[in-house]
Amino acid sequence: MNIRGLTHVLYRNTPRNVLQSKIYSPCMLHAFAWTCVMPSEVKSRFLLLYGSQRGQAQSIAEEIADQAAEHGLVADLFCLTNKEKYNLEKETVPVVFVVSTTGDGEPPDTALSFVKTIKEKTLPRNHFARLNYAVLGLGDTNYANFCNCGKTIDGRLQELGAKHFYSTGHADDGVGLEIVVDPWIEGVWEALKKTVAEMATQGQQDTDSGRSLHNTDLSAASQESTGVSGLDVSLGLLKLKDSPAEASELPKSTSEVETRGTQPAPLEASLTQSLLPLSESALNVPALPPPFLRVSLEDAPAQELSGPVLQEHHQEVSISKAVQLTRDDSVKTAIMLELDISGKDIPYHPGDSFDVLCPNNSSEVQRILQRLRLEQQSHHHVQLELKKDTKKKAAQLPGHVPEGCTLLYLLTWCLEIRSVPKKAFLRALVECTEAAPEKRRLQELCSKQGSSDYNRFIRDTSVCLLDLLLAFPSCNPPLSLLVEHLPKLQPRSYSAASSSQRHPGKLHFVFNIVEFPACPERPAARRGLCTGWLSDLVSPVLQPCGTAQGPLAIIGGAAALPKVHVGLRTGSSFRLPSDPTLPVVMVGPGTGVAPFIGFLQQRYSLTSTLTHTHTHTHTHTH
Repeated sequence: MNIRGLTHVLYRNTPRNVLQSKIYSPCMLHAFAWTCVMPSEVKSRFLLLYGSQRGQAQSIAEEIADQAAEHGLVADLFCLTNKEKYNLEKETVPVVFVVSTTGDGEPPDTALSFVKTIKEKTLPRNHFARLNYAVLGLGDTNYANFCNCGKTIDGRLQELGAKHFYSTGHADDGVGLEIVVDPWIEGVWEALKKTVAEMATQGQQDTDSGRSLHNTDLSAASQESTGVSGLDVSLGLLKLKDSPAEASELPKSTSEVETRGTQPAPLEASLTQSLLPLSESALNVPALPPPFLRVSLEDAPAQELSGPVLQEHHQEVSISKAVQLTRDDSVKTAIMLELDISGKDIPYHPGDSFDVLCPNNSSEVQRILQRLRLEQQSHHHVQLELKKDTKKKAAQLPGHVPEGCTLLYLLTWCLEIRSVPKKAFLRALVECTEAAPEKRRLQELCSKQGSSDYNRFIRDTSVCLLDLLLAFPSCNPPLSLLVEHLPKLQPRSYSAASSSQRHPGKLHFVFNIVEFPACPERPAARRGLCTGWLSDLVSPVLQPCGTAQGPLAIIGGAAALPKVHVGLRTGSSFRLPSDPTLPVVMVGPGTGVAPFIGFLQQRYSLTSTLTHTHTHTHTHTH
């Protein structure tokens, strides 16, 4: 029996004040058609779909799902790749999309199939005529094709007859996703309620023509429906107006915390201290994220994992050459690595990029273990299970944590310990902090009033978990909190800097060693996670700048060469024109010229082949 479908039928054919249960039997439906029942607490539903590459879109979608109950709604939360879970052609409730963009504007892996499906040219213009939707796109203006996946989905749904019920939001990770995400979420609830009510009271046959939607005048409609005076919503990009009055308003999804500082005001704000008026302000802090994992450590003998968890397209390859391209007195250190891919199924082309799987910094892992007093249990095996009484919507065990892995493996290969903590994580850390001044400061940093301090002292300085643990010594989070809030450790992407036609069986790439100098929020300098690891890996065999370049000669032969795990990223459209005689202008500063090296090698090889063919043909003719 399709329970969800029955719920839809009932909802559309009953007045607003009629009881709506989550599950109905056929006899209950029959009786219900003739009986009026008093109102109840049962919530209306909407569909919430996400497409995520590195977990940010999924995290935001889960946050929306968690907040839904506070607004009298229930979110059916699914990843776009789970097509068997939803049917947009027949959907009779509002749909919210949260999607990120990756690479050169490509959809994330979990949205590729969906985007390909809706792009089919055979779909009729009214294919999604019943669909009422909103899109929150995530992107980064530091890269080309900002929010391209969200824009692609939005534009194509419009072409196929779908209608907005709320404005499209484009959040920029280059300046802070929360600048757009937070007000977008705050305003979507009233728009959802209004749309649900309209779809419930009007028959589906006249919904498309008779219902007045927000997309005809989104800016005015959003302000009228949400009652938030400082929110200027414009189709295509959510923007914020400065409004002193709005800062004092308390969103329904937050709780008010009133505490007063008792210490003399500091002269300068920092990660651990605030200035007036923030230090004595009432705070709007996010709702506490519902815990959903129970983590235990078992001292049981088992084979310990080594190396990353590999996907089907990941392969281990040897580094056959490592050359420093810059002099020792250069501002940046650039290194070229040559990978031996002979005998491997890695059919790359110039313009392609590939992932390198790297571990977290071992010294940082050890410092976290010491800070949490877990160093003696580092080789104990991690056991995860869902809490039976969790209130988290669609809670599930993290798929990136292998069953029975050790605590050391978990922190080394599974969790992104360098990730900038989200406000929800800070809110959870408040409950694990004993000292009142530290608790207050964490509340400020995750509050609406403390957004400026959050950006200044956490986001802009790339503060991570270890930095917080050192700055707030009375904060002692359980291991479960780390697994719940730290995202999956992601591979790092690099562009191919060679052509297989010029270098058969080889793959070159170039990188700068990223340096993060020390600052008050991060007392110790650090290097980029992957570039620092690669630099250490090849340091014994690195050929200095200006020396003759040749393959590495190591005692032990090829078996002793440094090795890395890589995976080719598919679907790139970054290609040279098919006509080899067409002039091309290529612009790329610094290591941005890397893919152009491959382009030039390919163009040279093609030109040489054409010249040789033409000469051979001309000689043969005469």
